[in-house]
Order: sequence, then structure tokens, then C-alpha cells
Amino acid sequence: MPPSRATALVLVSLLFVCPAFARSQSDGPQPDRLHLGAVYVGATVEASFLLREARNQPDIKLDVIAPKFVKVLNKSTEVRKFGPESNDVVFGSVEIGIDTTAAGEFRGELTVTLGQTTVQVPVSATVKARRPGLRRILMTETPFEQWTTTDGTMFQAWTELVKDSPFDVNYLLVHRGKPVLRDLDLEKFDCVFLPAGALVFAMPADVKRAREYAEKGGQVVVAAAPSLRGSVERANAVLAGYGLQMRDEEAGAVGQNDVTLHKDDLDPRLAKEGVQALHFYRGSPIAVTDVTKARVLVRAAGVGQAGDGFVVRSQAGKGKVTAIGQSLWWSWISKEQAQGTDNAKLLGWLLSLPRGT
Repeated sequence: MPPSRATALVLVSLLFVCPAFARSQSDGPQPDRLHLGAVYVGATVEASFLLREARNQPDIKLDVIAPKFVKVLNKSTEVRKFGPESNDVVFGSVEIGIDTTAAGEFRGELTVTLGQTTVQVPVSATVKARRPGLRRILMTETPFEQWTTTDGTMFQAWTELVKDSPFDVNYLLVHRGKPVLRDLDLEKFDCVFLPAGALVFAMPADVKRAREYAEKGGQVVVAAAPSLRGSVERANAVLAGYGLQMRDEEAGAVGQNDVTLHKDDLDPRLAKEGVQALHFYRGSPIAVTDVTKARVLVRAAGVGQAGDGFVVRSQAGKGKVTAIGQSLWWSWISKEQAQGTDNAKLLGWLLSLPRGT
């Protein structure tokens, strides 16, 4: 089975994240750690990572030894070639799930051997007992995923946000050709988050189910940008008829693609929630096509047209949809990209809004 996000665009992006990966024999696991933060008993918690070896053996062996609280869901190898003069690179992909049947602090290491390379991947999770007042979030694509980053500390802003909130988060892996919403009962969730990677793999039935869930009173949040090809088109399929449309463009010009927005660019409701400033890099604009339904929460800058927003919220039947013009949401809220602004606080507020409001 190939890696869950083995698309040409992601591979090209990976060259910039880790330019030596096609040259060296092994660069260690990616991400280098899986600290999954706080979850609750009964949650679905999935993650993945990969290894690489510069070898031309298609049958290279991949072995995984996992601690008791980790279940290996899938492991596979795939050979890729980068350029006519480069060596073949063997990708070893490992997908895991966390046992959440009992509360506790779980820490350990996965020992992974790919060919002649053996590494340890730290993995941890805090499983809490369920309690009243939890808000169930369906994260249709886990951020703890093999194509996101080499540096597992990039997820810290998200895990800190979850730790300090009543979010009962479920994390799913996505795969091409399979429904991203699986056969889950969406009515059991307070919010469904469809990030760009999940949108790319979303099937027509997923789009239909997400829209039906929103129209019955649910909260759907989509995040997309042209940098992940196809995500804007699929986001617009979810948003169609709700008074907003994502533009398939992004702020690309130097001096315009890196913006910090302040009070005058934000909806007054955000100031009441403590959101004072936001940072966007290569943000994508969202047009309001029906002012009776949609409302700009964060004004777009350096791209798009007058009246566009980087974050727009709209009525969808009895529920709401929210569009965010960013693809790598977990990076967008990280300390490195947020640059001292309130990106994480904004995302937390959007995910915590009661159904139908």
C-alpha cells in the first residue's frame, strides 16, 4: 500500500523541507517523534511516519516493534527514483493507532528497521477519562502524518491548544480511493474539520455527507489553498450554495505574501475572544457571494478582491461552514509561523463554537 499522501506535489514540497533526503542513505524518521498530546477514552487516534533508504532493492524489509499501547495498522515499502542520475529511494511507511480503551499516561518507542537502518521513534499520548462538557472534534486528517514535517515539535502549538480546552479530538488517517469520513456517524461530533489533505482525497459521498451534516445543524470547517493542488476545488464543492467561494489563488508576491493583520482587519467578535493579531503566509482569499449568508471574520490582504477574507463563516441550513485560506493548518498555528500572533487562539475558537451558531 503506498504512503497515504504520496502525491507529486507533496514530494516536490518535501524536497524543500528536507533537500538531502534523496542523497543520503537515511535521514531518520519523519516526523522524528509522535507526541500526540491529550485525548479521551474511546477516541480514534491514528498517526504515521516514514523512513528512507537510498537503495535499489524493491523487496527491502521493513520491521516494526511497538509498545503495547500502539497498534501497527499498516506498514509498506515503495521504491521511488528522483532524476536519471540519482539513486532509487526506498520509502518505508508505518501507520499506527493508539489504544484508548483506558485512561493513563502512555510513553514508549517504536523500533523500526528498514534494510540496514534501525531507528527509534518516540511516541506518547495522555488518555483522559471522559467527562461531561467535552466537545467532540473529528479531525478528518491527522496532523501527525508522515508527509507533514520532519520536526515533530511543530505540532506543539496544537497539542497545547487541545490540552487547555475541552476538545475530545479524533484523528484519522486518509487514503486515496477510500472515504475520508469512513462510515462514522457524524451526528456524534460537534465539529468536523476538513483540512486540505483530506479534501484532496474526499470522495463525492464525503462531500455530500459533510454538507448534510452542516445543514442539519453541524459545524464544518474547511482549510485549503492552491499549494495543495485540488484542495480548493474540493473545498468549494463543500461550500457551494452557502454564499462563499474560495479563490484558487494565493498571495505570492514578495512583500504581499507575508502579512500580519490587526484589529481593523478582524471581526469585532474576535477581539472579545482575545484574538488581537493574526499572521498569514501565502494566504488564499475567500469571496463572499451572498452577504445575507456569509460574513468575513478576517480580511484578506495582498491578494484577491475588495471584500474577500482569509477566514469566512457562513450559514449552511441549520448549521455553519467556515473556510480558512491556509493549507498546512498545523504549521499556520505553530510558533514559527504564527510569529507571536493569535492564530492558534482563532482556530480554537472556530472549533469550539456551539452547533448551529
